[in-house]
Amino acid sequence: MWRRLITALILLTGLAGGCAEPVGPQALIRANIMAMETALADHSPLDFLEHLSESFTGGRAGQENMDREAASRMLGLYFLRYRNIDILLSQVNVEIDPREPALAYSSANVALAGGERLIPNSAGLYRVSGQWQNFDGDWKLVRLEWE
Repeated sequence: MWRRLITALILLTGLAGGCAEPVGPQALIRANIMAMETALADHSPLDFLEHLSESFTGGRAGQENMDREAASRMLGLYFLRYRNIDILLSQVNVEIDPREPALAYSSANVALAGGERLIPNSAGLYRVSGQWQNFDGDWKLVRLEWE
């Protein structure tokens, strides 16, 4: 609940400050990343998957063998295994490709923990890199790589 409240406050602050100017692509992608973070914490696979392109690929660095359907199965298994999921993003960076404005790249450090009770059963730190594409004004994640 606190995560939702904080996310809403951040989005409202950003929207209130940006009323005079259109929201840029970096802000839209950051909002998608925050929505994906919330979807993971809330065990909401459909809310997470709505940010993936139909041609999505992902996986560990050098092993990008996961498509959208495999990502959906992985989320389902993770949600079944862990009742509580905590996720913390830091050093989120979003850059628009200077030669192709319909492409963008993101990177972040991610701390992910899951467990049945208050104390996590499993935790990991990851460096995550993504490629985003603009589909008629809607930024979708087309590639995700982690190490």
